[in-house]
Amino acid sequence: MSNYTMTNQDIQTLAENALHEACRHIQDALDVQTGDTAGLYFTGDREEIILDILTRYIDTELMLKDISNATKDSND
Repeated sequence: MSNYTMTNQDIQTLAENALHEACRHIQDALDVQTGDTAGLYFTGDREEIILDILTRYIDTELMLKDISNATKDSND
């Protein structure tokens, strides 16, 4: 079993941080000084869709980590 669990709020926060970091990375590469456009672009449906995708990805990583840890524990 996993030694670390995440709450739904932890997962949501991680997904939101991932979106913010992706935007910041693009802004840095393009020498954009503010996040105004990202704030407008990722509003409503777009934000919900991206966060849903990231949340499902995080859930998948956690599930596979748990499976890997369970397999490792059973082999010990």
